Amino acid sequence: MYLEKSPNLTGRIVLPEDPQYNTARQVFNTFFDRYPLVIVFAQETRDVINAIKWARCRDIPIRVRSGRHNYEGLSVRNAGIVIDVSEMKRAEIDRSRQTATIQTGLRDYQMAQLLGEQGLVVPPGLCPTTGIAGFTLGGGQSSLSRPWGLAIDNLLEAEMVNADGRVLHASRDENADLFWALRGGGGGNFGICTSFRFRTRPLETVAYAEISWPISDLKPVLKSWQTYTLPEAERRLTPLLTIAAGDSTLLMMQGVFLGTETELRTLLQPLLNSAVPQDIFIEEIPWLEAAARIAATQPGSPEPFKSVGPFVYQLLPDAALNIIERFISEPPTSSVSVFFHGLGGAVADVPNQATAYYYRKALSNISYFSTWDTPEGAGPGIRWVESFRKAMQPFTRGVYVNTPDLSICNWPKAYYGSNYQRLTRVKAIYDPENIFRYPQSIPPACL
Repeated sequence: MYLEKSPNLTGRIVLPEDPQYNTARQVFNTFFDRYPLVIVFAQETRDVINAIKWARCRDIPIRVRSGRHNYEGLSVRNAGIVIDVSEMKRAEIDRSRQTATIQTGLRDYQMAQLLGEQGLVVPPGLCPTTGIAGFTLGGGQSSLSRPWGLAIDNLLEAEMVNADGRVLHASRDENADLFWALRGGGGGNFGICTSFRFRTRPLETVAYAEISWPISDLKPVLKSWQTYTLPEAERRLTPLLTIAAGDSTLLMMQGVFLGTETELRTLLQPLLNSAVPQDIFIEEIPWLEAAARIAATQPGSPEPFKSVGPFVYQLLPDAALNIIERFISEPPTSSVSVFFHGLGGAVADVPNQATAYYYRKALSNISYFSTWDTPEGAGPGIRWVESFRKAMQPFTRGVYVNTPDLSICNWPKAYYGSNYQRLTRVKAIYDPENIFRYPQSIPPACL
């Protein structure tokens, strides 16, 4: 199908014959290589409206994109239109109301910087280049989750363009059912979100910990680390743990603490005593420096990978620790890792059915990750992640919707638990023709 730039499409339009096309179609997971018909980089909400109407008139499938980080590359499809909001980055901070209205093109670290320069924060993601749209709509787990909850727990209102090209606002007082669904229902299911209004909090300095051990100390360190995610654990600390093997090895705890360095050192003493650390950094530093240190340990540039993130609801027994040690000691590719994200605290204060994000009572989220240097590594890397996920199923529940895995058969229950049926009813109200659809998207209920 030949296309030329249409006056009905506005924004920055990229077609297959344009020199920037290959760059524009790339996603963060380079295992996927898809060729859309047209890519629209919206500059304002009107461009999103026009793109939806243009696509619907021509019966062209729509995909929605912000940060390009969808694990299965679902924000791009062959012969479809990609509506990309990544160039919509305006922000307005209202100090009197302690809110920030932010367009959805901002990346996680960009939002952290913008607010941090004014001594404010909205809990951001860990990876610096993830778009705030998908991050927030899936729930938004951050390094401040235990004291201040998920990103959606700080979301006050969303602006969304629906399948008819109408601009809707969703909050507790307006389109409350949509607001419920957008808080954890995943990106791209109900429409295209163009801005969020968040509650902000003052934050300038935090106590930050970064401690590493030889990877041979995996089991005693993990056994101690997970106690910091228990309901009775100090909620001012959000602990992270990275275990990596392959070309290089790593066993490192990171944590952001809303308190003093002295308090944090005392709090971490059991972890420090679990094995002999190689390096210890525990200091009070600017919040933005802590966010940057965490970002530096995340994947920094596009690469091929496979990953999935189920939830942990119990202290992992020795049988589970043995499985983790076995998989991490047998890397089939250039790099594999296991990442634990401490949850609980303020996340668990919210009932499972209060928002679409269902797994409120989880102690942590665990992600299995593999990447590879050559095409031949794809098969072994993907099988490693899938085998790991299945081996750990007796000790985990569900899957974080921001880590989709197309091999999961009962994905509605895995992502949404008992909230799934309500999500399909909301879908039937706001997108009854299922215009916003993709593999594992929420279908409309038959009302």
